[in-house]
Amino acid sequence: MKNTYEMELVFKAIAVLMLFCAAIFDLKNKKIPITIPFVQMILSFCYWICQLTIGNGEIKELFLSFVPGILLVAICFISRQGVGMGDGLMVLSLGPLMGMTDILLAVLIGFTLSAIVGAVLLILKKVNGKSTLAFIPFLTAGVGVMCFAFT
Repeated sequence: MKNTYEMELVFKAIAVLMLFCAAIFDLKNKKIPITIPFVQMILSFCYWICQLTIGNGEIKELFLSFVPGILLVAICFISRQGVGMGDGLMVLSLGPLMGMTDILLAVLIGFTLSAIVGAVLLILKKVNGKSTLAFIPFLTAGVGVMCFAFT
């Protein structure tokens, strides 16, 4: 692909499709297979190699893009799986593709949507305070917004 914008859109579209698959697993099982974030990490690194090859990427940006995912993985350990390991690994694997700012905003959108849905479910008495929500569907929405609404 000659156009870097087209290349970026293809990688992001694949990432959103992978997130949809992960969301289905998360909704059904409250877990996602480790292969999904692993494959996404490989795709994100392929994207970065392409970016570095054409001179568009900086190594500093690559390392900064891991920060949100590392924070979520750390929160997973601190909160004893209050935030799932799969959620943290998905954010970690999406960081290089999206960049630190976009992945942070995608996670913020996901957390906001999950809080709204959680509050509505609590008000409707469909869940109680100890219930858990699958986060990957909300992350998928956040990533979709950041990938395609602001490009």
